[in-house]
Amino acid sequence: MKYLIAGLGSIGRRHMRNLIALREKDIVLYRTRKATMPDDELADFPVETDFQEALKKHQPDAVIVGNPTSMHLDIAVPAAEAGCAILLEKPISNSTARLDQLESVVRKSGSKVLVAFQFRFHPGLMRAKQLISDGEIGRIISAHVHFGEYLPAWHPWEDYRQGYAAR
Repeated sequence: MKYLIAGLGSIGRRHMRNLIALREKDIVLYRTRKATMPDDELADFPVETDFQEALKKHQPDAVIVGNPTSMHLDIAVPAAEAGCAILLEKPISNSTARLDQLESVVRKSGSKVLVAFQFRFHPGLMRAKQLISDGEIGRIISAHVHFGEYLPAWHPWEDYRQGYAAR
């Protein structure tokens, strides 16, 4: 299987390391060269700077979308048009404006899309889902959820106040 990773910040590189750990070798990297991390681990892989050209030239089976959220659909839509399977980091986009376009393209091309979410299989959340599904805690009429991160620990190699997550 051939993979194309779009976005080489921390999450894109994590996906790359996971593929390598799974002994996958056919990996192409798409980048704008705006990532703040060092490039030493990227040397063994082909790098493309034009996404449309990368799709045509390498014809990947799957695209991992790990670039900034505001640019997710700029990658996901053409990847779906090309018939690629897509692992799309959450959130899908910073806006709902083009979600119908992605949905339409996916339906037409038959692409498969999985939205990445690190807590999808968290035991506590799975238990809560089971309790709700089984009706054990009654009918849910309202919910309030808070999720937070300590930004200085997220990207210790950069000033967290200037990073994408802080903006």
